Amino acid sequence: MATEPSHSLNAVDAARDITPKRVPTQSGQRLTPGSSPSRVLTRDNTRDPAPDPSLNQDPNFIRILSTQQSMSAVSEDPELPSEARPPSPPPREGEAPPPVEEVTLSRLGAHYSGLVLASMAGCLIRLGLTALGTYDGHSVYPLLWAQGVGCGVMGFALDRKSEIAKIYPPIYTFLTTGVAGSITTFSSWMLESFLSFSNQDDFNRGGLYDTVDGLAYSFSTWLVALAAVDVGLHFSSIFPPLPTRLQGRRVVAELRAVKVEADGVTEPPQEIGEAGRPTLGDTSTSSSSATATSRGARLSTRGTPSTRTTPSPRTRNPLTGATPVLDTLFISSAFASYLIALLLYFLGPRHWRHEAIFPMLLSPPGAILRFALARINPKQPFIDRFPLGTFIANMLATLVVCSTYVGMRPVSVGSTSTVRCNALYGLEEGFCGCLSTVSTFVVEARAIKKKRWKWIYVGGSVVLGHLFALAIVGGTRWTRGFGSVCA
Repeated sequence: MATEPSHSLNAVDAARDITPKRVPTQSGQRLTPGSSPSRVLTRDNTRDPAPDPSLNQDPNFIRILSTQQSMSAVSEDPELPSEARPPSPPPREGEAPPPVEEVTLSRLGAHYSGLVLASMAGCLIRLGLTALGTYDGHSVYPLLWAQGVGCGVMGFALDRKSEIAKIYPPIYTFLTTGVAGSITTFSSWMLESFLSFSNQDDFNRGGLYDTVDGLAYSFSTWLVALAAVDVGLHFSSIFPPLPTRLQGRRVVAELRAVKVEADGVTEPPQEIGEAGRPTLGDTSTSSSSATATSRGARLSTRGTPSTRTTPSPRTRNPLTGATPVLDTLFISSAFASYLIALLLYFLGPRHWRHEAIFPMLLSPPGAILRFALARINPKQPFIDRFPLGTFIANMLATLVVCSTYVGMRPVSVGSTSTVRCNALYGLEEGFCGCLSTVSTFVVEARAIKKKRWKWIYVGGSVVLGHLFALAIVGGTRWTRGFGSVCA
């Protein structure tokens, strides 16, 4: 089981070590909103040396911290940028639609509508990469290219989550759930892996070699997917941050005031930098520090158990901010892309229907259903243990893809019409390919904290997927057999 890179964990530990905490004032000392006691670093009531201020300005350090937070918090709402905050309460699932009460109806529609175009694009990319990798003498199976590219896109988007969310949150859903999730496919992985175990092509080899070939297929898919996520993270670190004019002005996160011990001092709001990442306790003579202090003075209260701050009128909250124009464009793109696909079906070449058009038309329902099922993931007791929504999507897609594989190989000649054959192929490559996902599956497995639950989630998904293929595909082959593939 793969674990998080050691440098990421070290970065988070360093961030925790340099985060300043306020300590109770001495007896008789009284604080005013404009003043504060000396800020020291405490850990188990001991005094540590002063933090290195240079770490707060190091872009590589901040990027590593933001990446670790994104990778370990796939349960977060795609509407929210990744912010440095305490680990409780538990975050929500990354692919889950934002709660209705927190976003406008048009924004929620933009999240779902963006998946129409994204799933079509992801399906076409997968079909193109598979066709590109299919040639005589190929060294790896063609689907491996699509699994690697999709996981790479997921890793790149995860590292840029804060910047993307500050521009327009549905773009993040478009890239991760839509494009990356539709390029990769869990159901085809299970089907093709079983075909390797069962020697579907009747190669001249014994049973032991069939087992080795099936294990090689499954392990290579898993390892390439894990590596591709890291490659995507690496490529994201090479490119510079997105232009600040696309992310808007610097905003101040008006966080819930935290009461410190019994002295009635409230923690000032946390400053968010231009790149969308919080500054790590820098209290030097910068203007941002002065801004945070002045805002903290206005928002702090004494003698109140807890205080909820009021957002500044100039602060644009990406969760509830009204963006009707962008929402309308995303919703319109769904209708336009589906209309274009229908026109291509009737006006384009006939051989496009089987190879591309039918999978495109059936891709959006699969991606939207997966996005909706992800709402189950953050519910107890599944959160941070077993992403049940993704598990259901992958298992359902595996059942359907095995059934379509059998339906496309009838024993009697001429029993399958052209339209029916195209529809079955569209279900296999379009609906099932976009309903199941490897990119989200890998990221969720990495984010599960306890190793026992990692093994249960990954092992349970892979074993049950192969059992479904064994029952449907294997049972049909060993009873009545297969005919030629319809076209």
